Amino acid sequence: MTTDTNTRHPGGFSLVEVIVMVAITGILSFIAIASIGDTRLGSEGTVAREVVETLNLGLKKFSQINHEITLARDDAATTDEFLVLRSLQWRDPLDPSPGAPYVRPNYNPVASSDSADYRIRWNGKVFTVVKPGAAGEGLKVDFGANDYAADYSFPSGYSPAQ
Repeated sequence: MTTDTNTRHPGGFSLVEVIVMVAITGILSFIAIASIGDTRLGSEGTVAREVVETLNLGLKKFSQINHEITLARDDAATTDEFLVLRSLQWRDPLDPSPGAPYVRPNYNPVASSDSADYRIRWNGKVFTVVKPGAAGEGLKVDFGANDYAADYSFPSGYSPAQ
């Protein structure tokens, strides 16, 4: 059998095939990048809800052992949020309540009124999540864990919310 050395064998992809593959890859990349952005926003909402759930669980335990906190809400400032949070973090050195502190004492959020942030707001009974885009003050949910530091130092004679 003889082989014809003059027969041409294609040595690669044609220009049309390369262009089609680049277009398909570009479309798939665009879809993947768009879905990654949605996943990040969804996970931030989940983290914010879990922080609020933790605070409300501590509030429930505090109420079962001590008393229900009946502090009116103040949408103009974060004094009510901080007062309730610090009440949940406080442990009386002279007469500690069973289970106290009810929230980790090293949780030290900052106040925020930036509508781009997830925030935590006291509604008079429980904590709620304020999603980005809504106006108002609240405790900023920090997704970089910068709100966890040294334990909060209570001033002498501190009295928790009633």
